[in-house]
Amino acid sequence: MRRQCLTLCAAVLACTCAAFGQNTRSAVSVNGSDGNACTVPAPCRTFAKAITVTNSGGEIIALDSGGYGPFTIDRAVTVRPVPGAYAGLAPTTTDGITVSAGGTDDVVLRGITINGLGGSNGINYIHARSLSVENTAIDRLTATGIMDLSGANLSVSNTSIIDSYTGIQVGNGGMGYPTVSTTITNCNIDHNSNIAISVYQTGKATITNTVLANNGAGLIVIAQVATLVADVVIENSTISGNGTGIASAAPAGTATTRVSNCTISHNTTGLQNSGGQNSPILSRLNNTLQANGTNGTFDGPFTAD
Repeated sequence: MRRQCLTLCAAVLACTCAAFGQNTRSAVSVNGSDGNACTVPAPCRTFAKAITVTNSGGEIIALDSGGYGPFTIDRAVTVRPVPGAYAGLAPTTTDGITVSAGGTDDVVLRGITINGLGGSNGINYIHARSLSVENTAIDRLTATGIMDLSGANLSVSNTSIIDSYTGIQVGNGGMGYPTVSTTITNCNIDHNSNIAISVYQTGKATITNTVLANNGAGLIVIAQVATLVADVVIENSTISGNGTGIASAAPAGTATTRVSNCTISHNTTGLQNSGGQNSPILSRLNNTLQANGTNGTFDGPFTAD
């Protein structure tokens, strides 16, 4: 009996240690093995393995250029390559990266390349306190480059999303869902067949210094649930070569788009509001709305301090 108890205690202790990880800094390498300790001297082969042995608040680094496979993040962690290295993954049937962490966890993805080979979403942000996507390249996904239906705070900077179905989707929750707050800056979202950026009810987005070009639509802001709100401010950005530059609608709820110092040109339709007073597209009176097949009109002005 005593021997059985000791064996059971040892098993529980081993599971507990594994659950909490081991490394503050873990490492992967194309010459690594998932049987290793995932340290710099003994790196793992995949990000998926390295996550399991990394303590919350730690980081995972790719030591050299290569593909490291799709993975799920369930804790606060930073994932990045060393300077000059390429850290890629090529999902074929699944999402590239799934973020499903705790409510106090901050996750950073920096310098990752996601090349979809039939994969669905590049990054599927389900839950965390925050997700920061920096200097990342995402292309050829069958669904969405970055999907954020119910994550809390999302920041996307210096990132390109091309040749996918939708670039970034924010919100689309129902009653009781958290508000999804997003900032998108210095990004290029190009040649996506559906939409560059879509913001639905429960979504709030600030978009700056970003190019939305050659997509089915540049920016769509839509509310579909009574009493819920979609809200967007876009500034210092270029919206060009799309089927529709900016579109809004509100079958239920309210969708508001505020546009400042943007160039909206060479789209088939510049502006399109399908929801009337419930989905206004407002101008700070400093935009360039020219040379579209049909320019459309802003629904009114707004002022800012």
